[in-house]
Amino acid sequence: MRFRTVLAVTAATATLGTVSACGGKSTSATGQQASAKPTAVAVSPVAYLLKVEDATAKVHSAKMDQTVTTGTLSQMHLVGDHDWAHGLQGNVTVSVKAATPTPVPAMRMKIRSDALYVKVPAQKVARMGGRHWVKEPLALLAAQGAAGKASTDQLKQANPALAVRMLISSGDLRKVGRETVRGVSATHYTGTLDVAELIASKQGLTPDDVKFLKKRLAASGAADDHVDLWVNSENLPVETQEEMQMDAAKVTSTTYFSDYGVSVDLSVPDASDTFTLHSVTGGNQTGTA
Repeated sequence: MRFRTVLAVTAATATLGTVSACGGKSTSATGQQASAKPTAVAVSPVAYLLKVEDATAKVHSAKMDQTVTTGTLSQMHLVGDHDWAHGLQGNVTVSVKAATPTPVPAMRMKIRSDALYVKVPAQKVARMGGRHWVKEPLALLAAQGAAGKASTDQLKQANPALAVRMLISSGDLRKVGRETVRGVSATHYTGTLDVAELIASKQGLTPDDVKFLKKRLAASGAADDHVDLWVNSENLPVETQEEMQMDAAKVTSTTYFSDYGVSVDLSVPDASDTFTLHSVTGGNQTGTA
């Protein structure tokens, strides 16, 4: 079974558009080429940050559609809804295309504050004693070294506004112009965050943001993080993009947001219908939730 792989990879990437990207060369949903010479943002960075943060805090939920590509190794597509009022929680369907002989089937996942749940494929329920969900406590995921800890921290920090804070703190924030994202008119901003220059400031990242990002980028081996952001007329992100050159491969991610304020079902499977996958001990199964 590939539950551990999907759990770990999803935790590392399903960040509700914390960021995502194509090196500032995105053509957006309309296929129109972005401006070749982005201009410096004329408005106050603090004012801009407060508007977006206030807007996202008020709704604290949305539907998301995210694609993450890791070089030629794999591509993951996540579709679902999320609530970030208390860290990232939500429900997604994960599809993975990997450079392996055996295809990875699409899986349903529930992301909760203390654990990840993956739906057992129907044909394997009988082998799991009739139980329908694998439960991976975040504490066990965090115990899988620096990458596991970075993944769980990422879930706690996830918020669409983090992309905005990263851009403002980068010192490289530029306004590209107006573009259309999936039929929605939006303003495109771009910038690159240098790991060596990460600092906390009143105009951007908080101390917790800095601590989290340094760990995340150090764990991946990335020296910088290029971010693109599209914001609609209501000051809500409608698309984020991110690009990082990691040790193993270049990782690019694109996330679209819609239906802000959607009601997200945060219920959890009954304990009697779950079993725990012990990642640290090599995936041994137990009959406990």
